Amino acid sequence: MKTVLAAFLFTLTVTATAHAQPADVPFVESSTPAAAPAPTAVPTPAPTPAPPAVAAAPTPAPAPGVAQDEDEEGWRRPVGRRFLHGFRFGWTYIYNYDKPTRDNGMSLKDEFKLRTPNMLLLGYEGFYRIVGHSWLNVLMVGNVTVAGLEQSKFIPAASGLIGFEFDRSFQLGVGVNATPDPESPTHMIAAAGWTPKVGSIQTPVHFFFVPDTERNHRMGATVGMTW
Repeated sequence: MKTVLAAFLFTLTVTATAHAQPADVPFVESSTPAAAPAPTAVPTPAPTPAPPAVAAAPTPAPAPGVAQDEDEEGWRRPVGRRFLHGFRFGWTYIYNYDKPTRDNGMSLKDEFKLRTPNMLLLGYEGFYRIVGHSWLNVLMVGNVTVAGLEQSKFIPAASGLIGFEFDRSFQLGVGVNATPDPESPTHMIAAAGWTPKVGSIQTPVHFFFVPDTERNHRMGATVGMTW
C-alpha cells in the first residue's frame, strides 16, 4: 500500500512540473532591420556672458579763456596778419610841367631842368595785410620811389596809404604823398590796382593819381613782384 501511494505522489509531482514550464517558442527571422541605436546627444555649450558695458568718458569742458571756433556772436576765426614786400617800377606823367605854375613864375620844366613830363619810376613797397577770412581784407601800404633817372635827375617820393582788398585781388586805397618840393611838399594820393598771383609770387599792377592845387597833377602806373 505504501508503495502504491509513493508512486502516485511521484506521478503527480512530475505532471505539475511539466504544466508549469512554458512551451518553447520557435525562432522566426524578421526581414525588418533592427533599429539603430539613438545618437548620443551632444551637450550645447553655455553662452559666454557679455562683458559689462563701460560708460563713455564725458567730453571735458573747454578751459576758460580758450578761444572757440564760433561763439554766440558769430565770430569764426581770429584775424590773420601778413607782411609782404617787393620792388616796383613804372611810369609817371606831370601835368602842365611847362606852364608857369610856380610861385616864382617859373614852370617845373625850367625850375628842375626837365626835358619831358614822362619819367621812369623805380621803387620798393611793403604792405601789411589784415586778413578778414572772407571777401574783404584791410591793407596798410608804404612805398618809396625815385623818378627822373633817365633824365639824370633824382626826385624821391614817399607814400603811405590805407585801403581795402576785395577777394584777394583788387585793391583800392588813399593816403599821403611827400616829395622834397619846398612849395608843395605833401599831396593826397589815390591808388587802385589788381594783383594776380603766379605761384607763390604776386604781381601787382597799380595806377595812381596825385592831385595838385597848382595844376601840376601827377598820374602813373607801376608793376612789380611781391613775396
